[in-house]
Amino acid sequence: MESVRKGETLIPTPRWFIGLRIAQIVISLIIVALAGFFIHGYYADALGVAIASGILTWIIALYAILTEHSASCRSGYNTWAVLSLDFLMIVLWLASLGANAAFRSSFIYSVDAECSSDGSAINSGHCTVYKRAAVATPTGLAVLSSVAGVSALPLLLFIVTFAYVAHFFRLEWAKHSSDVEKAGYAPAPTPATVQSQPFVGQQQPQPQWAQQQQHQPATYAQNPAYDPYSPQSTGYAGAQGVYNQAVPQPQEVQGSPYLQGTPASGQPYYPPQ
Repeated sequence: MESVRKGETLIPTPRWFIGLRIAQIVISLIIVALAGFFIHGYYADALGVAIASGILTWIIALYAILTEHSASCRSGYNTWAVLSLDFLMIVLWLASLGANAAFRSSFIYSVDAECSSDGSAINSGHCTVYKRAAVATPTGLAVLSSVAGVSALPLLLFIVTFAYVAHFFRLEWAKHSSDVEKAGYAPAPTPATVQSQPFVGQQQPQPQWAQQQQHQPATYAQNPAYDPYSPQSTGYAGAQGVYNQAVPQPQEVQGSPYLQGTPASGQPYYPPQ
């Protein structure tokens, strides 16, 4: 990911992409020749912008071709540099297009003038004219129109190359970003996480009854329930010997009413009161 951020990742381009770079060089060469023809007679700043744009186009296109396809120049390749230079040329060719079109539109009057040349390489034409800053022949006007119109071609070519490199550089960036996310490790648990999960990685408390299992209470045999009517085998050792325990016998009450059932023969009957 670090190499992508620094722009050291090579963005591969198809073969037709080299044709775009060569077309940029050829078209800019034509524009420089046309602008040079015009400024031989009269120099204008708009034509100077066209010439500067053409020369920079040669340098930038050659840099992109050599650093991408030549192994000896591969170390000089940088994606950020390629994108920045392409964007710079888009701005310059747009400025050349607008400036030369505006300069061409200023020639709107037909005049008669006497002109001569002093033999200089630049700005050699001298014309005798009143109330006019500059005059141009029909050939000069055609050349100026060509410079303005043809400047649109390298502008479009640099837009294509910039968009292509930017698109695939974005894909490369996204691919490496996803790889970094997949290779990431889980962060250490925070204290809040540890507290919310008390049974993960902590000593589990033991219930108190589990520790008390080692001390079992002693069990005692329970005595049977006491029955006063059952015969007793125990005795009492008195002063003169052993006496058997007397068992109480139920006593029959004479004359008591019998409230349940039919009385037996010989017993009196008492009606209920």
